[in-house]
Amino acid sequence: MKHPMHLILDSYSHPGVSMFWKRHGLGIMEQLVPTEFFFTDNDTPLEKLVEREIWSGWKKIILIGSPNSIRLSFNTLMQASSECRSTLEIGFWPLNLQKLMGSISQSSLSLRPILQVFKAGHTIHVDVMKVQFLAPALETRYFWNDLVINSTQSNADTTIYIDEQNSQVGGKFRCRIAFHDETLSSLTMHPGKLTRTPVLQVYLKRETGMTASELFKQCRQLFTADKKLSEKEVLLKTGKQVEVQGNWANLTLDVSAIKDSVQSVHFDVDRKAFSLIVPAKPILIPESSRKILPAFRPTGVIANNRVNSEKVQLSKKQN
Repeated sequence: MKHPMHLILDSYSHPGVSMFWKRHGLGIMEQLVPTEFFFTDNDTPLEKLVEREIWSGWKKIILIGSPNSIRLSFNTLMQASSECRSTLEIGFWPLNLQKLMGSISQSSLSLRPILQVFKAGHTIHVDVMKVQFLAPALETRYFWNDLVINSTQSNADTTIYIDEQNSQVGGKFRCRIAFHDETLSSLTMHPGKLTRTPVLQVYLKRETGMTASELFKQCRQLFTADKKLSEKEVLLKTGKQVEVQGNWANLTLDVSAIKDSVQSVHFDVDRKAFSLIVPAKPILIPESSRKILPAFRPTGVIANNRVNSEKVQLSKKQN
């Protein structure tokens, strides 16, 4: 093994994670054979545990937890220096509610393809989205998929700079800066998408006054597929550097930890931020026989041939 493996289980974040470990913990330990193993609890929160682990360097860290655990760990990791991150191989295993229920109901054999990814330790250097903003002091955060900026005042003027070109947007709007399409996970089925040309995608959605019926319709859409919501977004432009400059303190970020309004937000790409463990080839997960067999009924020709063959066999037996 190139680096010693340290396994972190965020059992404190979600009761289902503890249930998952009770069901498969022994099999996971046997397959990965970690040199160190850690649980989170009330006295040892995830951020403190991850920070302690990444600063000692030269190891492989595997984190198992909820999607929120992955986001917290990612933020803690990116707060460390680039020299520290360069000594680590990071593996993320997010378990949402659906995956938790599915894994708990299955045997430990179904986890072998996943565990093989972490055991092999194939890594690639990944780019992440770096965000700096004034609120009112300068702060730096990192995001994986996207970040949403809202203009909250109808009389505000906002300028969006994209690679030295600018667009003027007045009034209320929703601006989403997107980066990675894949979720932050070591179990991605398309690791090649993580190495494409790093560009930021700027989507714009204008906010207008809505009637009561339109407001009710939008609330219903919140419970439907994301595709219907995304159809209202318009791709403004793509670029490697983006800046959103507002006035009248009209900008807010869709981040629960940031309550204050911001004056400006600057985006760029942090190249080769850390080494992410990914599959060397697509993960092969056994499918049910229903998915493997053709999902169609026999045509008339096939059905007639089958009937004729049965008649021939019966006539031979009679003779």
